[in-house]
Amino acid sequence: MRTVTLVSGEPGSTALDTAYDLTTDLGSEGPRVQAVLGPGGERAITDVLRTRGIDMGILTTADLKRAEAEDVGRQVVYIAKLHNVELHALARRDIAHLTDLDGRMVNLGEAGSSTQEVARRVLQHLGIRYTEANLGQAEAAARMRGGEPEGVAASFFLTGKPAALYAGLPPAEGLHFLSVPYEPGLGDIFYPASLAKADYPGLIGPEESVDTVAVSSVLVAFDWPERTDRYRQLAAFTAALFSGFDRLRAPGRHPKWREVNLAATLPEWRRFKPAQQALDGRARQPAASGGGTAMAGGGAR
Repeated sequence: MRTVTLVSGEPGSTALDTAYDLTTDLGSEGPRVQAVLGPGGERAITDVLRTRGIDMGILTTADLKRAEAEDVGRQVVYIAKLHNVELHALARRDIAHLTDLDGRMVNLGEAGSSTQEVARRVLQHLGIRYTEANLGQAEAAARMRGGEPEGVAASFFLTGKPAALYAGLPPAEGLHFLSVPYEPGLGDIFYPASLAKADYPGLIGPEESVDTVAVSSVLVAFDWPERTDRYRQLAAFTAALFSGFDRLRAPGRHPKWREVNLAATLPEWRRFKPAQQALDGRARQPAASGGGTAMAGGGAR
């Protein structure tokens, strides 16, 4: 059976949901997609580069920025820039502002994860000193609900809204989201974003909006040589992704798919040749044929 392997994100992340949709919704048009659980971040880069049997990974632009220094671009190509993922800062009620985390214990997710990379950059940029914990998100939330004064004060999670982990939390749990300010000094990979009541009815009030920052997620692949079987399998997957994209945007899939613009570019990184050919082919199709549908959406800039 033809198979391509995709390393995705940690439990509860949009990367994992995205991987699941890719394994189930592309039908028989391309090879079978096999998803592998991983923490994302630098580990995902290593998996794509060096782990036997891994063809693709879902990374963030923060991960790719970090990888630029290692000249990873010679071995990795991108198939598509996906949606944005927002930084969630969940905290105990006694923590009113991000600056209140100074000197406290803060969970930054698994070591080496995209969450850790982005949260560190934000906290360091703001000059906030903290003691780092590296817990799973569910464990961190449980510890915060315990209310221990010297325990975890807040937990960061980089994932697309609405995250199922937070969507069901009631107000009685005593937790809330902290506002994370967007500042241009963070770098050009960051965007201003917000969380609203529609995203988390139990944590955000009707007239309330919580500011935060976001980065983009990207579907990348190892740059297998042409005429190899692995290259042909990736090409077949890419063709199925572009032709079956409307199914991914249909109701019942993660709402973030409706933000994806397959034509969005990633400056300074090479697009996988079959992906570029698929885009060029759609651009040549008459508008009446509906060929532009798969390029719609504009959430990830």
